[in-house]
Amino acid sequence: MKRPANIFGCNPPRQTVNTEVFSYRGVLIDEEGIRHGTIIEGNFEESRTEYSEYVFTPTFFNAHTHLGDAVGKDPPFMDLKSLVAPGGYKFKILESSSKENLRSALIHELEIAKSAGTSCFLDFREGGIEGLEVTSGIREIITLGRPKTMEEAEKMNCSGFGMSSIRDHDFEFLCEVRKIARRRGIFFAIHAGEMNCEDVEGALELEPDILVHMNSCPELLKRFTDRGIPIVSCIRSNAFFGLLNLKAYAVLSEYENWLLGTDNAMLFNPSVLEEMHFASLLLRKDLEVFKAGIRGFKLFSVPSGYIVFHRKKNLKNSKNLISSIVRRAGVEDIESVVLPQP
Repeated sequence: MKRPANIFGCNPPRQTVNTEVFSYRGVLIDEEGIRHGTIIEGNFEESRTEYSEYVFTPTFFNAHTHLGDAVGKDPPFMDLKSLVAPGGYKFKILESSSKENLRSALIHELEIAKSAGTSCFLDFREGGIEGLEVTSGIREIITLGRPKTMEEAEKMNCSGFGMSSIRDHDFEFLCEVRKIARRRGIFFAIHAGEMNCEDVEGALELEPDILVHMNSCPELLKRFTDRGIPIVSCIRSNAFFGLLNLKAYAVLSEYENWLLGTDNAMLFNPSVLEEMHFASLLLRKDLEVFKAGIRGFKLFSVPSGYIVFHRKKNLKNSKNLISSIVRRAGVEDIESVVLPQP
């Protein structure tokens, strides 16, 4: 996917606070395969010498979050509409929370996920122009705003628009917002196929740059994959709502533009590592799950960092390093998270 000219977020910091230089020797596992080398000053240098001290992977890319929802963690179990539909539990929590509290909760969750190796978050930010203040200046976040009016859509300073299902909006309004996104050269993303197929044809008509869910409509997946539209699965979220669909995940796992997200932060923390653990048990395709957790950097043309795993705990005696990372690695296995250098 071509990077919009005015995308914000997930860029290297202008200054490095810690000037101490660390170097690690080990094996790098990424979409290109397995290579040996050294990480020094934030860069990987390949070597012909085989090293085994550490295991490196790219940092993880969380392709769908609602981070502000962390202000109301762990609600009672309920159906999808009751929790996240307009006027539902989630929006009552958000509307009763100050921007300061939303931002504080968001940053707290961000730090949890960063410590587990997730360095970039594609966040759907509700609340119109005011809602953008919650993520303003946070470099790890690519913010997709949700305009309430066309006037707001013209004025919003964000990387794109992140809309909920077409059932929540006037379709003519969505068409206009889509035109604005295309004219401004920013993303247009939308939810579809989470509960059923009823909102899928309309989403397809909008020609989104990013599609979230499709777990409940595998029969129409090919309509999007033939167009190369990135599709994000949020598998733990689907489980919470009783909407798991192994058939859809099996199809998506073979798709070159399949991504993982964690969805509402009130349900789960935004660690892609934890999302991969759960996805692995259902799909039994560890390599595909791993790729879905890192390919967002390439698709959206933003820099990744590196996770440095040691071999003292969960990776000790591993017969398959990718499987060990996808199934069992935790924060206790991470020696360092090396962010991209400016």
